[in-house]
Amino acid sequence: MASATDSTSSADQARRSERRRRAERFRDPSDPSRRLIARFDSIDWSAPEEYSTFKSNNILLLDAAKKGKAGILEVHKGYRTFTRNGRVIGGFHQLTTSLTSDLAKTVMRSRALVKDCLESASVPTPVGRGFSVRDLQGARDYMAGLGGSVTVKPQAGRHGDGISTDVSSHQELAHAWESAQPQEKSPLWRAKNLLVEQFVPGADLRVYVVGEAVVGALARLPLFIVGDGRSTVATLARDAVAARGRNAFLAESPPDISADALADLGLDPLVTLPVGEVRDISGTSNPKAGGVTLDVTAMLSAPLRRLAVDALWAVPGLPAGGVDLRVSDLSETAEAVVTDVTDSADMSLHRYPTFGTWRSPAPAVISRMLADSAA
Repeated sequence: MASATDSTSSADQARRSERRRRAERFRDPSDPSRRLIARFDSIDWSAPEEYSTFKSNNILLLDAAKKGKAGILEVHKGYRTFTRNGRVIGGFHQLTTSLTSDLAKTVMRSRALVKDCLESASVPTPVGRGFSVRDLQGARDYMAGLGGSVTVKPQAGRHGDGISTDVSSHQELAHAWESAQPQEKSPLWRAKNLLVEQFVPGADLRVYVVGEAVVGALARLPLFIVGDGRSTVATLARDAVAARGRNAFLAESPPDISADALADLGLDPLVTLPVGEVRDISGTSNPKAGGVTLDVTAMLSAPLRRLAVDALWAVPGLPAGGVDLRVSDLSETAEAVVTDVTDSADMSLHRYPTFGTWRSPAPAVISRMLADSAA
């Protein structure tokens, strides 16, 4: 049986390997994220949007409720209800609102169940299935049967924690398996399932849907540098992190740009980067772990909007939430799959993008509560 130290070492190796694989993909100009960046050639990528302060997801909801002339009651620590004319119209706890049905909450506890809902509604999603945490061999056999690399995900979670993509070897799978397991193992942890699915290359999008409408769409990108032929990797990386840090929402989660961390990404801090060479310095597109965001709401094609709405409605009783897409591009003919649906999407992501126009899903969420209470 593996010791706790062995498990920690494997999980750390999985994280380092994940960063390396992501950086290698991003180095290719044909990578979908690179093509997306090239499409927005009018953006000065060295000058992100600046926000000196930020409001949390729940403060944004409270502000929207006040503007919608709803009363606010704190019924318990972290639990708020909204009222109108003496009637409760909704509320929230942490990042989950009262719009989420009990059935949807049950589905949200398992990515495998989310996948089942998507497949039953004929929503395109990567081929995959759940495995017991004890069945690593079964996952190995399944990966071999798929004939390509896979993505390994925890049963549930936030911020992309424990997810490994483009896993192609047995050793990488073993490390990813440890990384996807809960850090604190309860007596029931062995009953938990991990999700293994075919890896689909593409740019990562987070789309916030309320009812039948897309109210915000973000591309999640790694923090990257562009060579100028004069500056070292270390200088470019420091400048990029400093610029990102002027967005208060992202400043709390800077990427690690130590020499060791950059070495994992194939970078030497002392090397001068050639003119125009683009390199990933965060090893992740997760904005809460060092990545950045680009608002693409206005550019999102009608078919991709419909796909996001269909994905949300594939989960019974979920009229508002976040949908994760992996897309080849933003066009009408883009190939796309849904990789996840969540009822706890952080609306602050859309309110404080690194690049592009800010959006606020909160008013639409409050309007939906009002409409449902009047029905």
